[in-house]
Amino acid sequence: MLLSRTARRRAKVWAVSTASATALAAVAVTNVQAQEVAAATIDSVVVTGSRITRDGYEAPTPVSVLGADELNALNTVNVADAVNVLPAFSGSASPRSANGNLSTGATGVSQLNLRGMGTNRTLVLLDGKRYINAALTSGNSAPDINSFPNALIERVDVVTGGASAAYGSDALSGVVNFVIDHDFTGFKGEVQTGMTKYEDDKSISAQLSYGTPFADGRGHLLLSGEHTQSDGIDGTNDRPWARLPAAVIRNPAYAEGNGQPQYVVRRDVGLSSGTPGGIITTGALRGTYFGPNGQVLTGYDFGANVGNNFQEGGDWEYSRIENGIDIAGSVKRTVGYLRTSYDLTDNVNAYLEGQYSATSTTNTANPNRRLGNNTISIDNAFLPESLRQQLLDAGQTSFRMGSTNADMGRFKGDYSRSVYRVAGGLDGTFGAWGTDWTWNTYVQHSETDLKPRTYNNGITPNYLKALDSVMVNGAPTCRVNADADPANDDAACVAYNPFGIGVNDRAALDYVMGVSVRNETLEQDVAAVNMSGEPFNSWAGPVSLAVGAEHRIEKVSGWASERDEATQFFAGNYKASHGKFHVTEGYVETLVPLARDLKFAQEFDLNAAVRATDYSTSGYVTTWKGGLTWRPIEDLRFRFTRSRDIRAPNLGELFTAGQTGSGTFLVDKLRQNPDGSYETNPNGYSLTRGNPDLKPEEADTTGFGVVMAPRFLPGFQMAIDYYNIDVTGSVQAPGAQKVIDLCAAGNATLCNSLLRDDQGRLFMVITQPQNLIGQQASGIDVETSYRFPMSSLVSALSGDMVIRAMASRVLKLETEDTDGTVYDGNGVVGDWAGISPYDGLTSPKLRGFLSVGYKGDAFTLTTIVRYTGPGVYANGFIECATDCPAPNPDGTPLPPTIENNDIAGMTTIDLSSSYKFESFELFGTIENLANKQPPIIGGNLTSAHWSGQGNADYDRIGRQYRMGVRFTF
Repeated sequence: MLLSRTARRRAKVWAVSTASATALAAVAVTNVQAQEVAAATIDSVVVTGSRITRDGYEAPTPVSVLGADELNALNTVNVADAVNVLPAFSGSASPRSANGNLSTGATGVSQLNLRGMGTNRTLVLLDGKRYINAALTSGNSAPDINSFPNALIERVDVVTGGASAAYGSDALSGVVNFVIDHDFTGFKGEVQTGMTKYEDDKSISAQLSYGTPFADGRGHLLLSGEHTQSDGIDGTNDRPWARLPAAVIRNPAYAEGNGQPQYVVRRDVGLSSGTPGGIITTGALRGTYFGPNGQVLTGYDFGANVGNNFQEGGDWEYSRIENGIDIAGSVKRTVGYLRTSYDLTDNVNAYLEGQYSATSTTNTANPNRRLGNNTISIDNAFLPESLRQQLLDAGQTSFRMGSTNADMGRFKGDYSRSVYRVAGGLDGTFGAWGTDWTWNTYVQHSETDLKPRTYNNGITPNYLKALDSVMVNGAPTCRVNADADPANDDAACVAYNPFGIGVNDRAALDYVMGVSVRNETLEQDVAAVNMSGEPFNSWAGPVSLAVGAEHRIEKVSGWASERDEATQFFAGNYKASHGKFHVTEGYVETLVPLARDLKFAQEFDLNAAVRATDYSTSGYVTTWKGGLTWRPIEDLRFRFTRSRDIRAPNLGELFTAGQTGSGTFLVDKLRQNPDGSYETNPNGYSLTRGNPDLKPEEADTTGFGVVMAPRFLPGFQMAIDYYNIDVTGSVQAPGAQKVIDLCAAGNATLCNSLLRDDQGRLFMVITQPQNLIGQQASGIDVETSYRFPMSSLVSALSGDMVIRAMASRVLKLETEDTDGTVYDGNGVVGDWAGISPYDGLTSPKLRGFLSVGYKGDAFTLTTIVRYTGPGVYANGFIECATDCPAPNPDGTPLPPTIENNDIAGMTTIDLSSSYKFESFELFGTIENLANKQPPIIGGNLTSAHWSGQGNADYDRIGRQYRMGVRFTF
């Protein structure tokens, strides 16, 4: 037995009024199916992105929707992968991106990035409720879609415009709402498995859901559970695009004025100062390196030195490291969901819901590198006698060497996170002023428990002590235990052999390695009340009003190991953070009809909203929105919005105790070498700390568009929208090198952020986020759909043809720095190649999506085309292979030159099909049918622990196969 009509209506009404976008019509294939194609009207083109609830009302804010049929056709393991096919998303985080980054503790998350403006500027809701973030770090302070109950999601609504007046902070670039099917009744389940063409990243997932009414239909119980496991990909596993590396490097043939470009992209690049078994980089033994069991090898070819510990040519293949970094981490996720609701009266419904998710991601990252900065003395216990004699003959007593320490293995990241969420509330209706009003109130408590671990992690002080060994009574002994100073003794120290592969025993490895550990808890408490109705009529119809208030508390607490807090590890070096803020806000939204059924306007409406917000950290702020919708004829509707939106600083930006980046290349402009060059540290650290004095980012957003549903072409709809987002006071932490440069230029305050060792060498730079910069994004979105019966072509045919196309064209994406410099990121991919001074937002110029499918009573077949347009490394480059411009005679700087600034686009084709039997459905998908390879994009120049090509935002996996069965009864 189903829920009572009253209960179902209230549930749907409130889902509509609190969702970022409401009931879908023909743009989403799912709900078009429920209509007669011939009856399609403009009402079925766009869904609302407002708090106003009224039949047939369409808000001026554009919305895209993925319905159940489209989600099923994609057959993704995670619903985030389905959402990311929409062209408006660019640069989203996934378990297949940033696997070399250990310090964030956020590897493996799935986070959405609208407009390429950052995951923390996209507000994510679950059933219209704010969802807790998955990590503290500023770049990953956003919800993890891995933790959502995928089995019960009936649609995903995407508001592609500012919506802070309606939904509060973070809705700066838009809102994504995942809508749960509260009314599901019966059993349903799904089992799916898959793998790639290369027989890796094998996955299996299982879902089971149950819904039933009780108490004669006054109540409803909903249960759901799911488990997913993906094996990931070890290294690059011989992908064609990764068989050779690619890196942006300084051109070794360049000299000022010789016509050569300053930068080139090359595919024969490796480390010049580190090999698996160690390499001597200075003195008479330079070029001596060590292989298995300590084998002494000579004549290493260093090729051309291109800076930052890189070499081009020579024996680069022996020293390359990027191909060992996993391009996809292994992921295990378990999600449980429970919801029960009950009609207390005919007008009041109570509900309680609980959710638990546990996600674990593991990945292999960089090796334990020491790049040319190990000093070895002539009396080292493990130095081969033949080499010791050569040093004596040369009159040398020490040398420098580098190693990627094969015996220690690569860093192994293990990131566990759990989410607990409980919500309860009441919703209902009442009569006032002769009309029906809806109301809702709820409270919600959420927690995210984070437990990042980095295994095989070198301990710097132990490593340095173990590295410096001498022979005592024929046994290798740490020098600290053999010298005359008992104060520095370390009874646990075991001498470490740096000369070779497979030369250290377990005791030595246990001493020089440990586990970087942090436990962290994020908490969020929300209480809200909302009400909407129609208090009176104007000359053109009823005026709608929605009001509400919300109070939210967020806090973080944590613990990190002593070694992490002291920054003693090679990588990770987590810090424990503590902090708390609260916010109270209230909003008013109205819909005022200005004209109805006139010659110039069938409909003309004004939509306006204002929200007052008070943060305990940054104070009071007001957001607002004004919008117009005008329908001159039934087939055509125009929409316009102007809004002031905000993104308040998150817990990480306010209170993080420190996110440590290792392998940072530092140029110390306050200290010079004897030859006049600046001192450098290729293995420095950067530490980003929170700033409790941050203010909210503010954005002025303008959008206008047109929606068409011509009556002469039933089933066809098209929407074209322009957007412009102008952000001021963007929160950003200046890079470590920029802090150094500003200190050298006379900023004494920032000089306090430079930390030096006992010899005065710069080893760490502390940065803090500031409201530093401005950013602007503008573009055009196009969305169209067409559904028609096959019988309109041939009368004997059954079923429908369903076509949907979407495209997003970025017109402007600029970042303005504090000195007024504007960086153009439109069409830029590959992280600016890491070439100073370029920095800021980046995105492909054009992304597109096309779905063409046949849908019959039992059989479906869908083809999906995904397109990412070509790009560049940076818009500021001068592209030239020869005859590059010479410096200006007056000394005015020229933009950098690069041999080839072009990056290819990528088009992939997916194919999916399903066949329904009476109670079950078989389905299958082939993703990237042609096994298209991603474009070759040179990796970031400035990373001393270079982690590969810059194409992580493309399909690097290749052809994937998935198949499974769904059942319902």
